[in-house]
Order: sequence, then structure tokens, then C-alpha cells
Amino acid sequence: MNSHPPPLQSSYLPIYPPRFRQNDKIQQSQQQQQKIRQTKRRKKRFLPTLKGFRSFLYHSSFYLFILIITVLLVASAWGIGEQAIRNSGQRNWNVFVLVAAYVALFYIILRTMPKPYIPTKQIDLPKSVAKHVATEYSRTAVIAHISQATTGQQEGWGRPGTKWEDKHFRTYILSTIPIMKQTLCPIAPSTASPLSLQPLLDAASSINDNGAIRLFVNSYAKIIARARYGRKEPTQADAEAVEKVVEVVLLTLEVKRRRERDMGK
Repeated sequence: MNSHPPPLQSSYLPIYPPRFRQNDKIQQSQQQQQKIRQTKRRKKRFLPTLKGFRSFLYHSSFYLFILIITVLLVASAWGIGEQAIRNSGQRNWNVFVLVAAYVALFYIILRTMPKPYIPTKQIDLPKSVAKHVATEYSRTAVIAHISQATTGQQEGWGRPGTKWEDKHFRTYILSTIPIMKQTLCPIAPSTASPLSLQPLLDAASSINDNGAIRLFVNSYAKIIARARYGRKEPTQADAEAVEKVVEVVLLTLEVKRRRERDMGK
């Protein structure tokens, strides 16, 4: 087989895809416009503005006052030190007091010095940056406010700001059992179980008050049983009910004993 040489490529043949000179002109014009914008921005940076003048005045006055205060402190220390050295009788003591006073002064200044200043206002930042900082600060404040606890209560514990604050209801309810036993039945039967509330019920039944104390003691025994064996934590209502029962029983028995004493006299 005869091999034919490849055809010669002419420089006059069209190129695919074809290139349009109009696109090149558009790109050149865009590049020129971009260069013009960059030069304008550079010129604006070096032009004096009212905002820049305020910022310069603010910072320069700050450093000027620091320099004045430093000069005054050094001058006053120099004058007082010179007088202390001239007083030959108490020279060492005067110098010691002077040094101690200035050390205490600088210590107080360093302790009371505020935290480093964070620029957040338009006087120190561009308007867009200051607006962005203010927006983010407001968003952070809102998130922090929403994330705070609103109820402030844990199950089985008293609410903050009330008389039940930091009190565990179950512990409080069970702690009233010795008081009730001491009030109703000071001498408990030896056969009774330490956990049994039957002596309280028997003592309440023996009181001649038309069964009022018996009703209070029955409700008290139910709350005690829930506090001992219930999975659910007692509520504030249970603690308040126990408190009222104890107060009523103590007051009723105290009044009854006074009447018996008066009748005995």
C-alpha cells in the first residue's frame, strides 16, 4: 500500500472555532475600566476626609494626654525626691515613703485599668464594618438571652427566690417524722417498727376532737409513703401540705394541753 503524505496546512485556512475580534475589544475595555477604578480607589485613600481627621484628632489627643500625665508624674516625683534627699535628718525614711507611695499608685492604676479597647464604632472603623460588628453583637446578645434558663427550677427542689430555695422536698418531708412522733406519741410501743406510722394513727384516733387530727394525720401518712417509696419527686405542694399538717397538729395539741392545765387548776 502506498502511503500518502499528510496534507499541508495553509495559514489561510479558517480556524475552528472562529475567534471574533469584537470579544477581544470588549475584554480590553473591561480591563481598562477596572484599571481606572483601581486608580480612583487609590486616590481616594490618600485624600483627607472628615472621618480621617476625627480619627487622627482622637488618637493624637489620647497620646498627648498620656505624655502630659507622664511628664507631670515624673516632675512631681523629681521635686518630692529632691526635697526628701535635702532633709538629712530623715532622708532614708522619706525616700522609702516616696518610693512606696509611687509603687502603690502604679499598682492601683494597673488594677483599675480597663480592659483593652475593642473598636466597634464608626469613629474607629468603616461604616460597613461597624454595622456588621453591631449586627453580630446584637445577634450574640439575643442568643445569650434565649439560652438562659427561664423556669429556674429542678424537679424535687425549691425555686430560687422563695422560702423553699435550696431545699430538697423529699428530705424535708421525711425530716418531719421525728417531730410528729415526739408530739403525738412520745412513748412509742416497743413492738412498733421504726418505719411504721401506725403509732401516729393510733395516737391521733385517741384524741377527742371529732376526728379532725385523724384526718390530718391520714393525709400526712399518704405524703410520707409517696416520699419514701415513690419514684416521682415530691412537689412544693406536698411540702407545703406537710408543713401545714405539722403546724396544725402542734398548735392543736398545745391548745389542748393548756386547757387541761387550766381545768386541773
